[in-house]
Amino acid sequence: MSKVLSVVKKCNTVFVISIVAFWMVALVANNYSNSQTLNRTQLDKDIRVYEDDIRLLSARVSELKTTERIENESKKLDLVRVQTQDIFYLDTTDDKVALK
Repeated sequence: MSKVLSVVKKCNTVFVISIVAFWMVALVANNYSNSQTLNRTQLDKDIRVYEDDIRLLSARVSELKTTERIENESKKLDLVRVQTQDIFYLDTTDDKVALK
């Protein structure tokens, strides 16, 4: 009978140690999973910010290309280019201008 009790005590100790080890492994795995989720969320946020920047830059490039195209077309047609130093504001409220 004492041999059986000693075997049960040994098995009980092994059982408790294995449960504690299992819970520690599960806790580490859960922590790693949460940190990976946070990293992914941060990367997704960064991607959205960079996509917005790309859209704004694309709009700016289109705007600049339009201005450049107008200037090139005006050169082809021999139109007079207005210099900004030649512009005088007559009235600042209505933004009326006159050329020198």
